[in-house]
Amino acid sequence: MNKRIFFLTLIVILALLLSGCTNPIDIFKTFIFGEPQQEDKDLPDGEDNIIEDVEEDTNNVDIFEEDSYQITLYYKDSGDYIVPVVRNFKKEEGIAKAALSALVDSTENRNELKVLGLQPVLPANTQIELAIKEDGLIRASFSDDILKMESKQQEESMVSALVYTLTEFETIDKVQILVNNEIRDSLTYGTEVGEPISRGNINALNNTIEGEHARLTLYMYNNPTGQYTYFVPVTKNVPSNSRNIETALKELVASKGEFQNLHFNIPEGTTVFGVNMEDGIAYVNFSEHLTEMTDVGEISNLTKAIALTLKEFEGVQGVKLAIDGENALESEVISVPTFANSY
Repeated sequence: MNKRIFFLTLIVILALLLSGCTNPIDIFKTFIFGEPQQEDKDLPDGEDNIIEDVEEDTNNVDIFEEDSYQITLYYKDSGDYIVPVVRNFKKEEGIAKAALSALVDSTENRNELKVLGLQPVLPANTQIELAIKEDGLIRASFSDDILKMESKQQEESMVSALVYTLTEFETIDKVQILVNNEIRDSLTYGTEVGEPISRGNINALNNTIEGEHARLTLYMYNNPTGQYTYFVPVTKNVPSNSRNIETALKELVASKGEFQNLHFNIPEGTTVFGVNMEDGIAYVNFSEHLTEMTDVGEISNLTKAIALTLKEFEGVQGVKLAIDGENALESEVISVPTFANSY
């Protein structure tokens, strides 16, 4: 049977027979056939919706009106990559502190993360105090437990996870990390914390580029427990004049094997021929090698990684795949996912 017909037939049969199944099949259907995604329940826009009064302690600030809400937290995996996971929280006072408390190593937190293959980033018994300042700054003071990390990589992952988690809140742009309410130039292994820290360079490859460079955020994945596949944002440097959608996909394909313990299982030899944008849809043209994929779980993971990578570009609302310039998949537009991971 022709590979293209087989690939199409697999998708159609799985969609018809497995519509009621759980992950990874539901994910496969969602991102191949464009079923609607759950609406984002993140905080409403506007500073007053996030923090009631600047210059006040936020450990007891009541921010939400709903009974429950979703917040993106950043954990670490066994390779010390930081991984975003959307979690449901009950309404309570001091939501920012509650979010960071979920990152503290404890029996409860570890048990909740075990199925995901992820771990808390803060050492056990870490105490937390938060205070919002002006201009998008939050002061986050921790007990000296954070000076007890086992390696520089763990220390850097911890700082990144704290910054990314707190800056998920709409009015927080940068984080000043303190130890016992005192500013330090650096932590135990030299991670600099003397100045407020903003987002940037998540899980970086730190590849060298001659001349001016820009950063691309790509998505790869892992499934260490065999029960849950999580998606990981990684950063690569590219020449400044080539930061575009086509370059992002080519770099994603080329990244296979570059990030230890992360996967992008596309067939060897697969080439991105080009990308065209039309009405918010990215039409991606791959070589025929893509039709060698027959495993539904791997197709699902590959598709979601592509969609998440293109989500980083403004205006991309969906993705449609083609083989050698033809719509061999005959699928609907792949919706850009709202979240990388949820649990």
